[in-house]
Amino acid sequence: MKCHVEGTLETEAWGDEIIICEVGTDLRVVDEPRFHVKAKDGRFAYDIETDFPRLYEVFFLKQHETGRVFTGKFIAENCNVDVTMYKDKRPRIVTSGEEGRKHAVKDSIEDVRFWNPVEVIDNQIDDESHRAEFYKADFISTVTKARSLNVDSLPQTYVDSIRQVYDYYMQNERARYTDAGWQLKQRRDSITADLVPFRFAYDAEHPMLWTLYDVLDAIRVLKRAHIYVKFNPSQWEPYLTLYHDKLINYYPGHPIHEQIATAETAYRLQPGKPYIDYTVRNTDGQLVPISTLTKGKVALIDLWASWCGPCRRHSIAMIPVYEKYKDKGFTVIAIAREQKAEAMKKAMERDGYPWPSLLELNDENKVWRKNGADNGGGAMFLIDRDGTILSTSTDAEELEPLIKAAIERE
Repeated sequence: MKCHVEGTLETEAWGDEIIICEVGTDLRVVDEPRFHVKAKDGRFAYDIETDFPRLYEVFFLKQHETGRVFTGKFIAENCNVDVTMYKDKRPRIVTSGEEGRKHAVKDSIEDVRFWNPVEVIDNQIDDESHRAEFYKADFISTVTKARSLNVDSLPQTYVDSIRQVYDYYMQNERARYTDAGWQLKQRRDSITADLVPFRFAYDAEHPMLWTLYDVLDAIRVLKRAHIYVKFNPSQWEPYLTLYHDKLINYYPGHPIHEQIATAETAYRLQPGKPYIDYTVRNTDGQLVPISTLTKGKVALIDLWASWCGPCRRHSIAMIPVYEKYKDKGFTVIAIAREQKAEAMKKAMERDGYPWPSLLELNDENKVWRKNGADNGGGAMFLIDRDGTILSTSTDAEELEPLIKAAIERE
């Protein structure tokens, strides 16, 4: 299949470099020259060859670097795709493909009912000239400092202090806003409250290839439910029933079914359930099953990355626990998700981990996807000697008594 993309830049505020890649690609780990498209005189063109129709996304590189990304999505199939890139809203996508046209109908309804009124509020609340009216000054200052942190050149105490304040704001929505800003935020939330139920009802009535990607998104959201404020799982759980009742044989042979199966298995990785087996490279660079490294031990699987601040803080906090129990049958099996091995080595030296770390380079073995971490920084799984998951907590204080009890259990 060949998909030809033509694009226009309505702004140069974000430069002239565009990213076009398959949805789910994490540029922090897998970044290839073919993803980068340079515009010339405000225009760009790109060709995609694919075995199956697949979901792609397009966005400005500089937006990705700042963390405030407006993403456009399209199905790459035998078609032409026209893209218009804007400064502060999602790209406009027009496609000649059959699957793309099906989704465009749904998209147009969403725009009228949800995104157009939301865009008005977002433009108001994020207008730089009025930002101080809607966001508290300390929050603005903290975000600015957090985005410019260079963890390799600044004192660790300073980095930790900024991150602690930043984490507080991320976990306490109300603390970010002034009274005027909070009123706008609540108005926005009231508009989007019915978005997921609308999508599900439409997907159930009008199944299409994109619906399978919606199922995958739903499973991933459910897996990471603990990070969302006021999360309502009942809005997302029906997607699992819809998939198994009506969609499991839809578009047979498409890779999305394997991704859904993997995500659903990862969703079930909860305390009391058996941990999964998958392939990793050991410290000698040989591909081995993870089970060969955990067998007969109380093991903490520590999925981390040099670029993930919270992961590193959780790992550092585990060091005294590891030292206390390492000679009693406890081990840490760390796996770093990196684009370059050198980044892992520098982070390990800086943080002083007493255990070795395996390396998941460029998502070679899809370890994060298989554990349900996807494009998140990482996760932890405490495993008993028989392979049972004891905890998925990342808190050293919560994990230590579980480790002690597991070691003492014969």
